[in-house]
Amino acid sequence: MSTLTPSSFNLLLQRLDADPSTAAGKYEDLRMKIIHLLRWRGCAESHSDELADVVLDRIAIKIADGEAIENLNAFAAGVARFVWLEHSRKYKLDAVGDDLPETPVQPEVDSLDGDEPRTRCLRRCVSTSLGDDDRRLVIGYYDADAGEKAKQARKRLADSLGMTMNALKVRACRLRLKLEACITDCVAGVTKRSSTDTSIQEVA
Repeated sequence: MSTLTPSSFNLLLQRLDADPSTAAGKYEDLRMKIIHLLRWRGCAESHSDELADVVLDRIAIKIADGEAIENLNAFAAGVARFVWLEHSRKYKLDAVGDDLPETPVQPEVDSLDGDEPRTRCLRRCVSTSLGDDDRRLVIGYYDADAGEKAKQARKRLADSLGMTMNALKVRACRLRLKLEACITDCVAGVTKRSSTDTSIQEVA
């Protein structure tokens, strides 16, 4: 499967509306419809927000790949059903393997294992590829306080930045894509250096 890129995300917004401001509003409307559908199917509130983003990412990728979509709402409903099925199967497998319910935890930069290359790259990219305002936005958006509803935390963040919720959502998505691209390049560089170092050691 292809990966989400800024261009594929923009294609989804353009499909929703030619006007960027209107498209942002329609994007959030579609997202809320997906969340309601997921909850209606039995998805916990703590998971529905994250899974809705997965659904929208896959729709954007499909549009970028040239998929003909006549009815976007119907298509989104179909993708949401498939994503929920995947999640349900994973939940059952995890529950059988660990005898514990799945606990959704947003990854916090300061609490991740620093030995992992991807974690080191995440920290590096957050520090070097984002300005102060963007860093504050992306950390505040994805790292709500423990036990606090993400929607409430994000509403306060939007208010503090003087942004609407729709504008905040779109901006956060763009920043996430920027970070993911930076992390991918960083990890590839780390892997390449590690492979080179290993080859040198073997020759020596």
